[in-house]
Amino acid sequence: MFNSFLAGAPVLLKAGSPGFIVGPIAKLMGIVYNWLFNFIYSFTQTGTLVLAIILFTLLVKLILFPLSYKQIKGSYRMQMLQPQLNKIRAKYAGKTDEDSQRRMAFEIQEFQRENGASMFAGCLPMLIQLPILYALYYIFNQPYEYVGVINDVYTNITQGLLNIDAATRVEVLKPIILAKNMTVDVSVFDQVMGLVRTMSAADWNGVLTSLGQSAGELSAILAQKHSIEYFFGLNLVSFAGLRFPGVLVPICAGLTTYLSTWYMQRKQKVIMGGQEDQMAAGMTKSMNIVMPIMMGVITINVPIALGIYWTLSNLFSVIQTWGTYKVLENKESLFSKTRRKRKKTNPNRLRAR
Repeated sequence: MFNSFLAGAPVLLKAGSPGFIVGPIAKLMGIVYNWLFNFIYSFTQTGTLVLAIILFTLLVKLILFPLSYKQIKGSYRMQMLQPQLNKIRAKYAGKTDEDSQRRMAFEIQEFQRENGASMFAGCLPMLIQLPILYALYYIFNQPYEYVGVINDVYTNITQGLLNIDAATRVEVLKPIILAKNMTVDVSVFDQVMGLVRTMSAADWNGVLTSLGQSAGELSAILAQKHSIEYFFGLNLVSFAGLRFPGVLVPICAGLTTYLSTWYMQRKQKVIMGGQEDQMAAGMTKSMNIVMPIMMGVITINVPIALGIYWTLSNLFSVIQTWGTYKVLENKESLFSKTRRKRKKTNPNRLRAR
C-alpha cells in the first residue's frame, strides 16, 4: 500500500519512562502542573507553558519553605555561635593527638546539638530537590502525557494530518520519516501521533510549505501549539543545546546557581578557625565554582522548560534567603534590646540565653 512505507514492523520513537520510583512523583506533580496550566489557559493561550512553570516553581518553594527556613536558621545559629565554637577549638590548640581531636569534635557536636545548630542543615532541601528535578524532566520532555490541553492539541494535529488525502500525506511526511530513521504507517493514528511528537519547528515549516493553501486547518492548530510551547523564540519542550538563543538558558542556570550559593555564603559570614575548617572552607569555595558549571552543562541536555524552572528556583531562593535573614536579624535585634532593658531594670533577673 502506498500509504505504508519503509517496510518492517512500525517503530515509534518514545522518550524514556520515569520508572517505578520517579514515575509516581512525576504523576503527582503532573496532576498539579496540569491544574496550574488549565487555570492559566482559561485566561490566555499565549505563553501558558512558561507561566505555569513560574507558578509551579513558586508553589514548590512555598511547600519546601519550612525546610529552607530551618536550613537558613541553622546556618544563622552557626554564625551566632562561632565565638563559643572558637573557644572550644582554642582549648585544643596545638593538640594533634587522636584523643584530643576526638574530644574536640565531640564537644563541638554536643554544643551544636544543644543550641539547635547543624553544619548539615542544608542537605535535606537539596536531596528533596533531586527527585523533583527528575520528575520535571519527564513532565517537560513529554508534556502531552501530563497536560490534557497539550495532548488535545497533539491529537488535533494528528487528525489534521490524517484528514489530508493519502497521497499528499505520504509525499509530505516521507522526507521527515526518512530523516528520523523511523518506520511509520501514515494511515495509523497512533503511529502518526508518535511522529508528530518528534517533529521540530523546521519539520512543521517544511510541511506547511509543501501543503501550501491546503494547510488551513492544520496551520491554525500548529499556531495554537506554537503559542503554548514557545517563549521569546524558545521551544520550551526542546533541549537547550549550544545554539542561540537556547544556550542562554544554561548560561542563566549556571549564573543563578552561583548567585544563590554566593549570596548564602555572604549572608552567613562564618568566621572559620583551625586547619580543618580552612580545608572545609576551601572545599566549599571549590564547590561554589564547580556546581554552577555542572548545572550549566546539565541544562544543555534537558528541556529548556527545566532550565527555566531551575533558574527561577535559584532566584526565588535568593529572595527567600534575604527575607529569612531579615526576620532572624530583626528577632535577634529585638532580643538584644529586650535583654539590655531587663539588665538595666533588674540585673539579677537576667537569664542566660
